Amino acid sequence: MLTAFLIIVCEPGAIARIGRALADTDGVSEVYTTTGSADFIAVVRVVDLDALASLVTQHVAGLPGIIRTDTHLAIRSYGRGDETAAFDIGVD
Repeated sequence: MLTAFLIIVCEPGAIARIGRALADTDGVSEVYTTTGSADFIAVVRVVDLDALASLVTQHVAGLPGIIRTDTHLAIRSYGRGDETAAFDIGVD
């Protein structure tokens, strides 16, 4: 399972509509409106890079009102309990 963070900039009038559309997209597990240079950060969890590419290019970037996306692939997590989970899947 891959986790990625999509940084999304959209047209101001489309924010409410896009927020709902993102939340309804398979593979998007969380959607947050943000302050600063981006309008949304979406947390994506998919099975592999092909699924990520499909989700971003075919289902997210093409939504009317989205100006730009920036995808950041998670490499390692440092939360409580993550160390035990990492050992369970063989990560150093």
